[in-house]
Amino acid sequence: MLTSLTGTFTDVGGIILASFLGGFVGKKMNDKYKAVMLTIIGFVAFGVGFESLAEYMPKSHYACLFIISMVFGTVLGTMWKLDDRINGLTAGKSAGLGKSIVTECILSTLGALPIVGCIMAATQHNFAFLFINASLDFVMVLVLAAADGIGMIVCAPIIFVYQFVLILIATFAKTWLTNDLITEFAILGGFMVASSGLSLMGVKDLKTTNMLPALLFPIGFFILKAIFHF
Repeated sequence: MLTSLTGTFTDVGGIILASFLGGFVGKKMNDKYKAVMLTIIGFVAFGVGFESLAEYMPKSHYACLFIISMVFGTVLGTMWKLDDRINGLTAGKSAGLGKSIVTECILSTLGALPIVGCIMAATQHNFAFLFINASLDFVMVLVLAAADGIGMIVCAPIIFVYQFVLILIATFAKTWLTNDLITEFAILGGFMVASSGLSLMGVKDLKTTNMLPALLFPIGFFILKAIFHF
């Protein structure tokens, strides 16, 4: 279990460091360099997403499942306006420490990186997604702490508890999370992380949050497969 928390410890440590750096030196950092940092992390995220696709797509025994999941899952997310709702929660929250903490916690918990990342960490000790999430959190907290001070460190225990609970659930559900299901999650996660990377680079805003319902389709498929034995 402790090994499964490697990505979480990295994330929390980065948040603590970024809170101090942002509080003391972040105000002196030019906005141009902050934008460059986000762009580079976006590029790295795209690479990690592509690597996940290259590794797991050949392992999939259900060639059309990820396509159906992405298409209909994104349609559902668009119908439910997930991206708009989450953006609505964070809108106008750049002023004030309390609002900045809420903004960071929302952005760091309601996305493909932490959700799929925690599943991958618990089941395969694969921390690539959580490391990318940690990098994004570091830059985001650095920028917010530059405006609102080292109080952003409060985000660290909140995000730790969130990821710990997800990893704990995934650890106890290992027998249910079969290799085939994890493979499909990894493929979908790869698409979502690559999509997030494109958005951060400013290439195309694909509204990755709207893709999250795609994760429900492999679950439903394998439940039906177990019941009807097809």
